[in-house]
Amino acid sequence: MARIDPAKQTRQVLKPAAVITGATRGIGRAFAEEFAGQGHTVLLAARNEAGLAEIAELIAVKHDVGVYYVSCDLATPEGCDKIEEALRTHGLYCESLVNNAAMMTAGFFQDQERDALLKTVDLNFRAVVDLTRRFLPDMLARGAGGILNVSSVEGFMPVPYHATYAATKAAMISWSRALAYEVMGTGVRVCMVAPGMIETDIHTAGGAENSRYALYLPKMKPGRLAEAAYRRFKHGNWVIIEGWLNRMFVGLARFVPGYFLIPSSGWFFQVRNEDGKPVEPEPLEHPDARTGDTDDGKV
Repeated sequence: MARIDPAKQTRQVLKPAAVITGATRGIGRAFAEEFAGQGHTVLLAARNEAGLAEIAELIAVKHDVGVYYVSCDLATPEGCDKIEEALRTHGLYCESLVNNAAMMTAGFFQDQERDALLKTVDLNFRAVVDLTRRFLPDMLARGAGGILNVSSVEGFMPVPYHATYAATKAAMISWSRALAYEVMGTGVRVCMVAPGMIETDIHTAGGAENSRYALYLPKMKPGRLAEAAYRRFKHGNWVIIEGWLNRMFVGLARFVPGYFLIPSSGWFFQVRNEDGKPVEPEPLEHPDARTGDTDDGKV
């Protein structure tokens, strides 16, 4: 009797799953619905365990597919570890990875909390690189699978008052396009979708709900974006921009000179209060006042 390799036997029983981060609301939840509706087993990841449990049950009943979830903070390496552990626990492997989890900070850079800024970088980009490095090698070995990175139209331009958020999305765009080239011809897809204004609470959570862009730009429903992005993801489109207005903004950002583009972006994204007035930067204390130093010329 031939000897069965236990490791090989374990690999054969693993089931494919779509891993979706930031899955409890907005775009992430819409992607969870879309992938499940297309027959995929899904593993949902977010911090809100109660919200995950509720959404997982709803999707499982609605679409009759396997739905699993893991509560984790992807702004930390330990949070990314938990996704790998959850896949192993449930006998799954990552067939598709949707890097959607993100946070926004808005306002004058010097007024934003240092921890919040660093967490924005960690969640919006470091975790994306981390998770992709964990799952891409197995996709390449199988010659199948895909990674869908959720960026933003803001990533195509410098955005005053959203400087850190926009920079993380710009990094994601550049990195995704380069990686898409690297895996070309392997059977694995790396795609990037850049939404514009979506009906989601990220702008309110970031403190930008009264900015001109949030008030005046038309908002796309997350379900519409997820449906279109899923279809184009399956076709392997490197860059996915849904909506004529978003495509127009991206086109303008490529050709409009910076001396006009950046002030225009600043006018549009400036943080405002409920009365519509621009929020002024917080007064800063002079360093000499904090230390008691004076410049009176005395030795």
